[in-house]
Amino acid sequence: MKELIARKKITIEAPLAKVWEVLVAPKFIRQWDALPEDFPDYYLEVGAEIIWSGNSKMTVTEMLPHESLKLSAYFSKWELPPSAYDVNYKYLLSDQDGATVLDVEMGDFGSLQDGEAYYQSSIEFAERILKKIKAIAENRV
Repeated sequence: MKELIARKKITIEAPLAKVWEVLVAPKFIRQWDALPEDFPDYYLEVGAEIIWSGNSKMTVTEMLPHESLKLSAYFSKWELPPSAYDVNYKYLLSDQDGATVLDVEMGDFGSLQDGEAYYQSSIEFAERILKKIKAIAENRV
């Protein structure tokens, strides 16, 4: 099986703490990604679930503040049990002379029937959200 993990990165002229807040605070997440309307306004934490009724679920499975955030994805349209695949969304932060480098990894879509299509759309999604996260963290929105 071919590995299909979308990887993108961006340098953000903001400290790690600010970028981290943009990744875990719903008031900021809503500006760069969709959240269910009924999602509460508490910060993400390990075990937190973002559920779109009847469609999909993201679960925070790992979190190292100011370093990494990992969410596991389940989409009902994939027609496979979650144990048959391991699709994650990872956000990795590192300091670079006062700026923050944000790496995003989405996948592995290799075990899914339409994996190549999900991989391609994830590359586009990663590019789009990285630009939004950068603008929010740099207070340009």
